[in-house]
Amino acid sequence: MKARLRRVCKSCTASSLQTYFYNIKALAKLAGHDEPPNNHRWINSALLKKIRALPLMKFKNMTIAGNKALAAYDKKNEEWGKAMQESTLKYNKERDKQKRTKREEANWPKEGYGALAKLANELYKDVEHIYDKAPAKVSYPELWQMMRHFVILFYSRHALRGDLADVRIKRGGSNYLEKKGKKWHMHIGSHKTVRAHGPIELDLEAAVGKQLDKYLIYVRAKTKHGYLLSTKRYGNKQTRKDMMQMIRNTTKQYLGLNIGIQMIRVLKTTDHFKSIDESAKLRGELAHGPGMQWKYVSRK
Repeated sequence: MKARLRRVCKSCTASSLQTYFYNIKALAKLAGHDEPPNNHRWINSALLKKIRALPLMKFKNMTIAGNKALAAYDKKNEEWGKAMQESTLKYNKERDKQKRTKREEANWPKEGYGALAKLANELYKDVEHIYDKAPAKVSYPELWQMMRHFVILFYSRHALRGDLADVRIKRGGSNYLEKKGKKWHMHIGSHKTVRAHGPIELDLEAAVGKQLDKYLIYVRAKTKHGYLLSTKRYGNKQTRKDMMQMIRNTTKQYLGLNIGIQMIRVLKTTDHFKSIDESAKLRGELAHGPGMQWKYVSRK
């Protein structure tokens, strides 16, 4: 399926292709398959009826996945095409109302976006003693703990999508870090809306940069893959999917709330929308136009 997607979606970024692939796999499981079949016949009216019962966001994602899969099979289905248009229109109307979804309402922290900063402080207490160790003496599970703290700290200041998982620790490739003077800068040249908004150029906030200076010493000592994030067991490059799941698991464990990257972006947009200057700056970080940023504001 991945190869089929690449063939028909030549303008898609690597991250978009991966997202489509994961969603197609999820759709296939709803249809009773472990993997997407080699033909299009499973994308049918019965499956469409089944996903109509899902929450709106999930329904939208699954209709998009179905249409992307059909394109990969070189097929079209008018019923699925209309369902995708319908779900997208309904989703946009709901976002335009700026009303919290049921899922947002259930998982909205009292402190709003500030809950991430509070969580980062709590996680640091768990890893502070590890930074007293020599880098070579740190285990992969300990490095993972340090990484988890850094990821939550990063997202408590910067609301990227899942692109952090693809960031290299030195200049090179599409997404990378580099130090300019005393400040850290992040270049995200491959992301979902790069063709509409160009690369994301992000100057990291002081707290993130200060922690990055410490964390990178251990990353360089323990890994050779050249990326910022690593797995818990073997220290391999962490995938975007695993990073996103780690964020959800961590917020569930410590906050009792299921907060993912999409929710983090809504939290930050809502928190900053009162300030015109901050909103303009945030559009660059989110890679959104003014209209899309408006949709990300969520109120009771």
